[in-house]
Amino acid sequence: MHLPALAAEIVPVTPGDTLILTTDGVRSDFSNERLSHQDPPPKLADHILARWGKQNDDALVLVVRYLGLAT
Repeated sequence: MHLPALAAEIVPVTPGDTLILTTDGVRSDFSNERLSHQDPPPKLADHILARWGKQNDDALVLVVRYLGLAT
């Protein structure tokens, strides 16, 4: 099996930022529509999967909200 090359990138995040990771079972055009980032991460993940999940492929959506460093 031939796997594509990976490119590492560092992206700064600030408290309140939301990170969304998906597998190829989710259509990439979901990023063109505004999402309500005020919703809890599980609700966002369910919405993305229901709206943009491919019917003929397995899919995974991981939504994480960075709350900041614990003190």
